[in-house]
Amino acid sequence: MAHSANEQYIVDEKGNPTAVILPIEDYKNILAVLQELEDHKETKILSQSAEFKKLVEKGLQDIKLGRIKPWKEVWNEL
Repeated sequence: MAHSANEQYIVDEKGNPTAVILPIEDYKNILAVLQELEDHKETKILSQSAEFKKLVEKGLQDIKLGRIKPWKEVWNEL
């Protein structure tokens, strides 16, 4: 990871880094990346579940049998 010019390190009495202070925007970007990773992990777990696969199969069957409407059509009915 690239270092920001605005990073500030807190060190102990031996000079070992113990904490870092960084700009709030850098912090928010880090949180956003971590959230994306978590979302990806949850999506992968969900897509491998038997229940999810059953729901997808049911949805595909509903499409094949014409039991659903496109969202635009439903939206226009509101």
